[in-house]
Amino acid sequence: MTIIKDVTKENIEDLCWFCVPETKRNDPEWIKGVEDKRRWAGAMLKKQGSLAKLAYQDNCAVGMIQYQTILEEGIVYIDCIWVPWERYWQKGIATKLLLSLLDDIKNSAIGGFNDGQALALVTKTFPGGAPNQLTARQFFTKKGFQPIGKDPDYLYYPLRPGFVYRPKKKKAVKYQPQKEDKGKVLIISGPNACPATYPYFLKRMEKYIREIDTKIPLQWLDASQESFAVKKRGVKIGDCIVNAKLIKSFVLDKENFQKEVNKALGK
Repeated sequence: MTIIKDVTKENIEDLCWFCVPETKRNDPEWIKGVEDKRRWAGAMLKKQGSLAKLAYQDNCAVGMIQYQTILEEGIVYIDCIWVPWERYWQKGIATKLLLSLLDDIKNSAIGGFNDGQALALVTKTFPGGAPNQLTARQFFTKKGFQPIGKDPDYLYYPLRPGFVYRPKKKKAVKYQPQKEDKGKVLIISGPNACPATYPYFLKRMEKYIREIDTKIPLQWLDASQESFAVKKRGVKIGDCIVNAKLIKSFVLDKENFQKEVNKALGK
């Protein structure tokens, strides 16, 4: 039997550790990722009172859906939905999680919106998926989500008849180079919605940069603990600065990432 539970202070650790592979639970980098997730989740719980739901079988968390309320747009944004283990696939667990979230919205259990209820669910799915498992895009599309513009992974589900979601244009924040950024590397870390961000993306940045230059000074800036240093640069968690230049290539695109790092270093 599958039981859906809201994430609260009592089971927040289940959420923080949910996405960590069993083989990585003693890995210092993943433990740091969990600490970042714990800080983020605690803050979100205080801010909006609800941030995720977990599906349990035999007291074990087997599925999750995580979300944020974007009040100024009148939407609930789904960060992630995931059922990681194959033995729990095709059992309706993800559907139960989504329906539980929809029930909360319809019953105004997730509130703060000007009109009393969210106008839409919105998500941007990560391309790809595990072999033999529906991708997140396929799952949401089957549930009636519609594409936003030309990006097939950017989807919305209207909660009112005739509503069409149009994203608000966000003011672009431009990196403000600082004199002290010359001749060094800065990687911006901090509280994060995903425990994989630190080990899988940020530490990978460090690794790829070290393959190019083993001696350049490298500094980590925590956005929550060194907020002034981060804000004055106009950067955010996940950004990487090399020799006073913001690296724009995605780190998983190793070739272009390192090409941009080389260019920033004048190599």
